[in-house]
Amino acid sequence: MALSETSKVILTNTLKEWMKFAVERERLTLAANELAAFTRKVVQECLAFLKAQNLDIQCDSPDDMKILGIALHIDPIIDATFPNVKASVVLKCSGSTRAILVNPNMSISAGGTIMTFDQLKKGVPEPFATNAADFVRDSFLFVARTGGKEE
Repeated sequence: MALSETSKVILTNTLKEWMKFAVERERLTLAANELAAFTRKVVQECLAFLKAQNLDIQCDSPDDMKILGIALHIDPIIDATFPNVKASVVLKCSGSTRAILVNPNMSISAGGTIMTFDQLKKGVPEPFATNAADFVRDSFLFVARTGGKEE
């Protein structure tokens, strides 16, 4: 039995929708990975400042950072459930958490401020740096208060 033209159109449209989803998922995955790497470097600079003040901070590598012995994680998160794709970068240290959203138009929402990838590539925008410093401060204080145990 051969497929009718109507059946072929239905299946072709399904394939087009899937391909559109797959391309969007790949595009946002690449953006989230790039943003996570950038964010790790900014947070590492914040931690280096604290370490220079003789605090118990480990930040020799952006992939291995700790506050008072508690690991700090900065991970790209892709929530891809057809037909929608959402991307973010989650910063977490014990009970302190922040999220940076990657918008479909490739802008970034960090701490309520919207910026573009181009702005990040030109240098660290002040609102982005402030958001990173806020996260490091909150993480340090949380770990200092609780010893890293979530309340």
